[in-house]
Amino acid sequence: MDAEGAGGERETPVRRRGQGELEAQVLSVLGGASEPVTAAWVLERLGAGLSYSTVITILTRLHAKQAVTRSGRGRPVLWEPVANEAGLAALRMRRLLDKQSDRDAVLSSFVSVLSSHDEDLLRALLAESGPDGTGASPSDRPER
Repeated sequence: MDAEGAGGERETPVRRRGQGELEAQVLSVLGGASEPVTAAWVLERLGAGLSYSTVITILTRLHAKQAVTRSGRGRPVLWEPVANEAGLAALRMRRLLDKQSDRDAVLSSFVSVLSSHDEDLLRALLAESGPDGTGASPSDRPER
């Protein structure tokens, strides 16, 4: 059958979510919780025709990315956010950077395409995090 249904009406195409969109939605729901919650609680708030197994898959992926924690022995497993959407994006950026052989070139390229506002913000954040941008004094950091 083509895009028209039996009554001659066009079927509405199913919109695919963008990469990471469902993860962001799950994190947003978890962020609204006042305590660790079950996957069923997350599913109830997400709605959108998702299955329980889809929610479990997303939570498991977020756990692997260290964006959520899970607690509880056996059932029910309770989930809690470690990172919000911004934190998840930062984790992704860090993982991408960690995969690069020339980190200096990647960071240099990244900084070169920042807007002046973003550049100023980055400078301010680095300045407030410590002398070398780590937030710790040299004696607090492990040797590399």
